[in-house]
Amino acid sequence: MSVLNNIQRNSKIRSRCNRRQLRQSSGSVLILAMVVIGLLAVSLLIGYSYGGLFFEHNRLQASANEMALAAARKLNDKDRIGQMNNMIARNRQIVFSGRQQLDECKEKYPGIAWLAEDLLDESRDSAKTLEAQRKQLSIVAKKEARLAMEKKFEEINKTYAMYLPWMKVEEPLLAGWQCGRVVNTESNVEVLKNIPELESFDLEQNYASTAGMKLYKHDIDAKLPSDDSDLTFKISALSAPVMKTVAPARIILNANYDTVIGDNLPSACRVKVWLPVGTGLGPNASSKMSCIGAASATGGSTQQ
Repeated sequence: MSVLNNIQRNSKIRSRCNRRQLRQSSGSVLILAMVVIGLLAVSLLIGYSYGGLFFEHNRLQASANEMALAAARKLNDKDRIGQMNNMIARNRQIVFSGRQQLDECKEKYPGIAWLAEDLLDESRDSAKTLEAQRKQLSIVAKKEARLAMEKKFEEINKTYAMYLPWMKVEEPLLAGWQCGRVVNTESNVEVLKNIPELESFDLEQNYASTAGMKLYKHDIDAKLPSDDSDLTFKISALSAPVMKTVAPARIILNANYDTVIGDNLPSACRVKVWLPVGTGLGPNASSKMSCIGAASATGGSTQQ
């Protein structure tokens, strides 16, 4: 009997030990599961934070592009820059031709030289008026482009602020804007013909490109020779029509944007915006995102 009692007692002891070990094992698994779930939750929140930052960066870039495009569209509104370039080039041709006619009249027809001189003076006065109007157009075009850009910025600005436990987004800030031109783009004006002497002079002075459409180069002051060298004929960069197709206003790469020389008319805009953002959880990633958008104005219309 004593042996049987000992066996029963040992069995009960082993059973109690097994139950105790099972409870300890269950508790360990539960703790481990809770730790894993917690780590997964933190990882998901951090992932959402950085995913949100990536999304906001793309959104900010799109906003910068929209602002630059809104400004660029205003620069050549109703083809005013293209028309100004064409009028300057044609007036330059008239002045050159007028000087030739005056010299010829003085030599062959002195009796009507006064008439040729009056015509030359009129064309010279027109050149001075055009230059004044060109300067005014530069001021007006930049002002209207800035207003269009600021209007678009106000529309976009109200849609950004967002405060979440894992991410905070402030309102964007306008860091700056510029007016310039597109690289590797000449003017919209084809070299004017029918005056061989002027064509030769332009080639000698490197005023015109010699390949393709043979356009006047961008941002030049196409001075005339001799007595008319005091006049200013500034022709600005603008996309020329190709097969009567006018280039639309479009987004360009920031690397394709360049500044204009002096007070030449602009044909592109660049905008820089900042966006204060930060992650609420995980490693501190609070900073200012920065994006630059650039756009080209509408190209010049087909010459009439």
